[in-house]
Amino acid sequence: MKSSLFLFLLTLPALAARADDAVKLNCPPRGAITVSFFNYYLITMKWGDHFQVASGKLQSHTKAGVPFWTTTFGNGDDLAYFPNTHQYYLFYAGSSDPVQCTEQESYVYPVITPPRYENNIVSSKKNTPWIPDGDIDNSQVILPGPGAQG
Repeated sequence: MKSSLFLFLLTLPALAARADDAVKLNCPPRGAITVSFFNYYLITMKWGDHFQVASGKLQSHTKAGVPFWTTTFGNGDDLAYFPNTHQYYLFYAGSSDPVQCTEQESYVYPVITPPRYENNIVSSKKNTPWIPDGDIDNSQVILPGPGAQG
């Protein structure tokens, strides 16, 4: 029991640093589409100035037993993927005819560390020189309201 817990804790940083991946598809007549896959089955689709989000994957198989998954985007488009053949199909909203997409490239998003957040009020006080009370122009003083942090 202790060794399995130790192994889990050892792999936890690797799980947290997992990068997400994307695939660029050409789906006529829409053209170039970027589909990005994130944790918790969040999937996004971008083309031109358009952006759609889907949540979840429905895993299934054809009558012949071929596995595939589908997801539905907010605009009603459905994306189907067949892992055995690495083939994508897009069902445009309102259409029952699939459009076969060709994969242009796939890539992994780099893992980044966002910059540290610093409270600007606190950090600006550290860099402000002290001014004697008699030299302060009270017309420029702004006092924080109730509940404000400073």
